[in-house]
Amino acid sequence: MTDSLPDTTFRSPQDLLGAVPYLLGYHPNDEIVAVYLGADQRILTVAAEPLRFSAETLSERLMLRAPAKPCAQVALIGYGPPAMRPTLTTMGRIIDLFLPLHTLLWVTGSRCVCLLDGCSCEASRGVDIDPVTSPVAAQLTVDGIVALPSRQALNTLVAPDLVSQAETEAALTALAPDVTVTGLLDDVLATAKKAQRLNPGQVAPLALALTHRDALETACGVVCACMWQRDLWLDVTRRVPDRYVAGPATLAAWCAWRRGEHALATVACKRAIHQGPGDRLTRLVTSVVRTHVPAHRLRRPARTDSCCRPGR
Repeated sequence: MTDSLPDTTFRSPQDLLGAVPYLLGYHPNDEIVAVYLGADQRILTVAAEPLRFSAETLSERLMLRAPAKPCAQVALIGYGPPAMRPTLTTMGRIIDLFLPLHTLLWVTGSRCVCLLDGCSCEASRGVDIDPVTSPVAAQLTVDGIVALPSRQALNTLVAPDLVSQAETEAALTALAPDVTVTGLLDDVLATAKKAQRLNPGQVAPLALALTHRDALETACGVVCACMWQRDLWLDVTRRVPDRYVAGPATLAAWCAWRRGEHALATVACKRAIHQGPGDRLTRLVTSVVRTHVPAHRLRRPARTDSCCRPGR
């Protein structure tokens, strides 16, 4: 997210730690998180990297992900066991050479310790934390921003459902050679809007239709930020055979991006391009998601329904 987010100015480590899971989209564990701050202490964006890399590599990756918008400082947070502490300390020294280090926190379990040299904040002596009870976390929840339990839980939202894939494959085999997709999208959207799950007989022709550029572009044009559309495109992404996944995963990514769920949009894009370079629309959506352009910057918004409000 490159724009400052409302009510994400942090005044304490508790505020910062409360915001991070909601801005990432999940609760981090065994990861290093960089929180990029504007001059007014507002959070511009966040980025996370797993601990499997060296301090030098992690520092490079996180500096490359700093937002284009003027970034005044960075807060660095390590989530993990005591063994990670030296890596976090080294990263703090490296990153501070390029961007002023505002905060250097180490979180293990429910305990937070500030590792910033010379800092006299409350966390320098270690404090117990409960990010869920933070006022910042509460506000972001009200704003409709979701924090899943883990990165794995996020990936599961777009992971293939093998049983459903087999059902869709059987339905594809049974399709008539002259199957028509006229009116298919309207029927699918009408079904999903009534909170009804598509049956395999609906998923199969939809999967086939979305392999065609015109159909995919038409579908993309009617994607909105409604929760029912989020559920629809994630469900179809999980249920179609892998060779058909690029289309629905692109729509799932586009919907997530429009909702401000950038982490979900990112994993959906990865699923969309996993089978190959994909359609030009898939590549375009992936580029938009990777640049973290916020949805309100869209010059000509896609058609929205009256139910398009956060959390719907």
